Amino acid sequence: MSITDERQKLREKTGDPRAELGPRELRWTCLYPVPDGGGRSYKRKKFRVRKEAEDFDRKAHEAFDNHNAVDQSKAQKITVGQLHREYMDYLRKSGGRGPEGAAPSSLEKYEKIYKSVIKPRWDMAPLSTVTPASVRDWVERGDFPTRGQKTAGVKQFNRLITYADGRYMNGNPVRPLLKQLPKSGESGDAKRLALKMPQVLRLSACAPTHYAEMFIFLALTGLRFGELAALRGRDVDGSVLRVRRTQRTVDNRISYADTTKGGGQRDIPLTQVALEIAESRRRGLDDLLFTASRGGDLIYQGFANRGLKPALAVAASAVERLQDALGVSEYRGDFHVYGPETARAVEQAQRDHDLPVTGTADPATRQALGLDDAEHDYTLERGETDFPEDFTAHGFRHTCVSLVVGAGASVVVASKFAGHSKVSTTLDTYSHLFNDDLTSVADALGKLYADAKRGQARELPSSPE
Repeated sequence: MSITDERQKLREKTGDPRAELGPRELRWTCLYPVPDGGGRSYKRKKFRVRKEAEDFDRKAHEAFDNHNAVDQSKAQKITVGQLHREYMDYLRKSGGRGPEGAAPSSLEKYEKIYKSVIKPRWDMAPLSTVTPASVRDWVERGDFPTRGQKTAGVKQFNRLITYADGRYMNGNPVRPLLKQLPKSGESGDAKRLALKMPQVLRLSACAPTHYAEMFIFLALTGLRFGELAALRGRDVDGSVLRVRRTQRTVDNRISYADTTKGGGQRDIPLTQVALEIAESRRRGLDDLLFTASRGGDLIYQGFANRGLKPALAVAASAVERLQDALGVSEYRGDFHVYGPETARAVEQAQRDHDLPVTGTADPATRQALGLDDAEHDYTLERGETDFPEDFTAHGFRHTCVSLVVGAGASVVVASKFAGHSKVSTTLDTYSHLFNDDLTSVADALGKLYADAKRGQARELPSSPE
């Protein structure tokens, strides 16, 4: 029994035998155990009368004992590999967001994670060997293909052992180690792969005609690729895009699910440009809005290999090629930047070739310099930079959210626009976009005060002479 009298503690602390608790303070405190990994931790709960505290304490200890009542021999008879197969069967039948079970694409992803990361170490190991010490040794010293796969693998192992907790073993020794995992690349990619709008237009100008408008549409809507590929004519409703399904590919077979990755549906307001692109692609209500170049389903491999990669080969390093032709070099971080030295060199080249002196590298200027990319209709201006050649379709999503936040949207609005099921996901991924400059906050408060003070001064009556 771990019941303490808060009133007695107060009297001992103050030395006043008449000391009393406040009118809203609860007198009796229960310190009760809860499962924590493979062990226990304690929580506190306060009550008004002692009997309530004693009843709660008894039930809490009984619940803890029941939690640890799993027959230990079960963990010696089943291996991690057998548990994995049972767990996948559970997910297949009833482990998804809905009663129909997890999506086939999710199951395929979990299988790949298990085979590449978990299976080499744990497949034949009895569950009884999954101890805090063995798991810690695996996490800290294990040979993982990449940092990202390590994070995915340990998280998946945690899900697997959570399923076993209470069925075959007591507690989950993996959970406490999740804090040690390297951060996933999502947040870093969101910062590194988010393009500025001039870069989006450059990429679009360098793309095969069939894919050029798709790049702009993705950057203005923030759709996932599967959501883009699943759009149909009926999903354009006035100036609103109704995102309500996604494309899935399992074993190279394409299907369409009436739900998005976030498990729900969302409406996205379309800019005039995005609306014009959508309208130009509309045919029948049930026809796909975006298709492969020869018609039919738009698949990621074709989009990436025939559309995005050829465009990146030209657009991502455009500033570097220009500077090589001019004999100058300017950097900002990891990328070439169109700075003042480049602008002066462009102006001189334009004078030498009797072109209008603008300081911007339009197709005519690049052609005069002998650059093959002059066939693409884009113009490089001062301040532009190159960008990563490993940019992916998901980078358009990062680009859109960055543009939305740059336009002044709050984290809640940005989260709804992106279709994140939790605002915390938006914050975790895009925290670098939201202003954390406390000086600017102080300046804003100061301006509010000054404005209010001036308004108050105008309302005061003038003093008599």
